[in-house]
Amino acid sequence: MPRIARKQSASSIYHVMNRGEGRQIIFEDDSDRAFFMRRLDDLLAEMHGTLLAWCLLDNHFHLLVSASLDNLKKLMHRLQTGYAGYFNRVHRHDGALFGGRFESEPVDTEKYLMTVVRYIHENPVKARLGGLGYRWSSYREYCSGAEHVNPEFVLGVFGGVGQFRSFHAADHGDERCLDMAGLPRRGIGDEEARAIADNLLGEGVATSLGGRARAERDQGLATLKEAGLSVRQIQRLTGISLGTISRAGRG
Repeated sequence: MPRIARKQSASSIYHVMNRGEGRQIIFEDDSDRAFFMRRLDDLLAEMHGTLLAWCLLDNHFHLLVSASLDNLKKLMHRLQTGYAGYFNRVHRHDGALFGGRFESEPVDTEKYLMTVVRYIHENPVKARLGGLGYRWSSYREYCSGAEHVNPEFVLGVFGGVGQFRSFHAADHGDERCLDMAGLPRRGIGDEEARAIADNLLGEGVATSLGGRARAERDQGLATLKEAGLSVRQIQRLTGISLGTISRAGRG
């Protein structure tokens, strides 16, 4: 089936997102997120693009980028390819990391730009990862000093930092922009992960998976991944290698 052509933005501003294959974790820790942002910064400088807003969750990301469509496609291909190579090497992951090509939508009016900026910044709030001051989001940059974004254009649309804050705080209902067709999963701590494993597999079973028959082991690992546990969490629970966990349930 042929791919659907991307819609071109008259303003050259695009809301971009992608998720992990099967909604798997794509950012295991802050080192991963920092690498992703460094690579994004480098590619934006090379491709003459500007980052207007961003947010990194555990299993997906949102970006608001000003760039030509051709440059955006090149930038995202190189960003995802380079990051996937890094992630697979560092975390001994085998197979596709992202769930296909990135998704994008044009942002062609000031009203919708304001909506998208707020929507991106509210992702961690909806995912219960913290408030608007979540570390891996551009909201803090707009309020206390930019590191990755160029703030002048967006703040000009809002009318300044005060209006920017007020717009984010206003009651506005449930806005839906380019989305994952469902809210991102909340991050699961290790204690909760152990409780989930005991509930799904039986108390203490996770710690013995490494000594079980391959089919039983892999079924148990696949069950834990489907429940939202990260590969790293499952490794800590079971002692099984990252590569074995990543491959479980694929075929």
